[in-house]
Amino acid sequence: MSSKHVYSSPEGLVVKSLQGAVALNPSLRLHEPSKTVYISPPSSQTRVSVISGGGAAHEPAHASYTGYGMLAASVSGEIFASPSAKQIICAIRLSSYPGEAMHVRRTTITQLSVVDDSKSSSLRTVPSRKDVLVIINNYTGDRLNFGLAIEKARAEGITVESVIVADDVSLLHSDSESSSLVGPRGLAGNILVCKILGALAERGSSLENLKQVGDTIVAHLASIGVGLEHCHVPGTITRSNLGNDECEVGLGLHNEQGVRRVKMSSWGLDSAAVKLVDEMVGKVLRSRGVVDGGRDNFISEGDNTVLFVNNLGGMSQLEMGALITDILARLALSDIHPVRIYCSSYMTSLNAPGFSLSLLNVSTIHRVLRFASSALVRQVDILQLLDDPTEAHSWVGVRRFWHSDGQRDLREHEQGAEKILRSMTSQPHDFERTSKVQDEDGLTDPPATAYWQQADISPERVEYGIIGACRALLAEESVLTEYDTIVGDGDCGTTFARGAKAILSAIEKHLIEVSKLSPDQVVGRIGDVFEDNMGGTIGALFAIFFTAWSSAIKFRMINPSSSSSSPSSPTSSPAHNVQFMETLSDALASLSHHTPAKPGDRTLMDALYPLCNPSLGAGKARGAVVEVEAGSVDGRVITVADTGNPAASTSNVDSNTPQESFAAACLRAHEGALSTRGMKPKLGRAVYVEIKEGDSELPPDPGAWGVAVLVQGFWDGFCGRVPGQDGQR
Repeated sequence: MSSKHVYSSPEGLVVKSLQGAVALNPSLRLHEPSKTVYISPPSSQTRVSVISGGGAAHEPAHASYTGYGMLAASVSGEIFASPSAKQIICAIRLSSYPGEAMHVRRTTITQLSVVDDSKSSSLRTVPSRKDVLVIINNYTGDRLNFGLAIEKARAEGITVESVIVADDVSLLHSDSESSSLVGPRGLAGNILVCKILGALAERGSSLENLKQVGDTIVAHLASIGVGLEHCHVPGTITRSNLGNDECEVGLGLHNEQGVRRVKMSSWGLDSAAVKLVDEMVGKVLRSRGVVDGGRDNFISEGDNTVLFVNNLGGMSQLEMGALITDILARLALSDIHPVRIYCSSYMTSLNAPGFSLSLLNVSTIHRVLRFASSALVRQVDILQLLDDPTEAHSWVGVRRFWHSDGQRDLREHEQGAEKILRSMTSQPHDFERTSKVQDEDGLTDPPATAYWQQADISPERVEYGIIGACRALLAEESVLTEYDTIVGDGDCGTTFARGAKAILSAIEKHLIEVSKLSPDQVVGRIGDVFEDNMGGTIGALFAIFFTAWSSAIKFRMINPSSSSSSPSSPTSSPAHNVQFMETLSDALASLSHHTPAKPGDRTLMDALYPLCNPSLGAGKARGAVVEVEAGSVDGRVITVADTGNPAASTSNVDSNTPQESFAAACLRAHEGALSTRGMKPKLGRAVYVEIKEGDSELPPDPGAWGVAVLVQGFWDGFCGRVPGQDGQR
């Protein structure tokens, strides 16, 4: 693994790479704030826009697969981090824009017919909006963020469907509960799905048909990957965990560990490659079980298949050519002879030395579609759709046509994107939210300071608490990264740090001024900042949680009688009657609609659940100290003391003021995070790592530990225990 890079820092690298991708195709535009690449003008042939995307570091996916005949738009997150829902909704809006009514003069794809429109003519009336099909790889962060964006788009009146690509078969026959919860991951087979559905959309197919064909393709697509080493992310320190003669079968796309390590020397130097290929092909062919007689059930005798071999970024072309030879030889032993063979760097993992192979059973797809709809199967020829031309410049066999001259005006492109976005919805699109944007009820609400005064909470101490939480996360970044390197893809520390830095920046720029905002507005703006800056699964979960928490606080302020506390008296204030721990519980309930994670799954929910639920965990008396066992979590100590309320010394911390309740919640979150040590993961990328239950060497879940650090940092800041916090920001 090479740790040398021309660009030594990831800062700004993703946008610069997207600018380069757009420069290669004059029909592409870039909306930098949302990191969305889209075609302009929209295709006059399509009724449906097919889009996809995900974290960066998989280039050329997906920006370089955007173009007429393939994707109408793509959206990118940061390195190995899913784009946020706000980014994705922009991509959906841009792709749903129909453009102006125009004559069909597409000289680049002249032979394509409109299969769903019996009244095809040279002049087509463009609808008010195109439907949108979203192709999503089966990773938790992608599922959460794309799912939220789809729901938001539907609320705006855009018709949206999705196809989930889950082609990784490395864990398909695992008996573990975790593999059944998360399902197979999405690998490079995603690009095959994008090409076929993009071509079908260019032929004028309907959203219903595209969805049906897409789901059928995924059901008959199988992939598996292998890595000789993990990739290196610019600006990070990564230690090699693989021996010189080891490889990892079942390697994922996000630098996470494989499902099995193999010493290639045990196979013999001369036959290691052949035996590796034999194992990988065998897993693919057995991915659907066996039929009578012991024959693999995935591919029947005489079936037409497509072989798709993907370079993860660090393999030499010399070896890739040799691998094709060995893979074809192994398939021939099973009487399988692919009718299409593709080999390139389709979906990489930065510079990882490794590859994946995918098999698509074309014949079975046609049989299933014929059974479902005789009309549909006449319209769909998978091989022809693969052969259809596209202007997406990274698809092998591409036909592209340069039809513009001169320098690209990127600012003009961005202004054009903003114009489209304004025309598609009345919602604001600014990614820089400011404190000058009033709440929709702001004109009738009392001054924000009144809420804090009536609740007997100092807004200055709340702001110090927020600063303390951010500083604590930044101080713990390397520890979180270390924990995540052992059990995940190593980006947890940087993800938390991005969110912390963004919050501190918002406070410094007076975009978050606690004393000028009501409690629900403070929480809501923190959620907005997390959504815009954090990225990944954690960013999505935090954005959902803080948004739901903001709504819960506001609802209980307006409806204080809905609280389980006694009804407010005519003279009491709404803020004073809000039970803040109950609003945390409300937020947790909303979050649970979007994730199956529960305590015991080894996720951040192991800390978040007890934080929000007084019935879980200990959290007894004021001033309690939890001493961590010697040798566990570096002997760290968490202290909850000095609530700043004289009555606290004689009160039960679970049932009085918000300060006292939060003090107890800190303890519960910490205990919940510690409980994940040695716990076998059931969700998240750590599920793909070979971990035994009760492994004493396994650190706490990094997400759960991050939550514990955050809440303890807030409490320390609130109580004035953050270094340098003397009343100045």
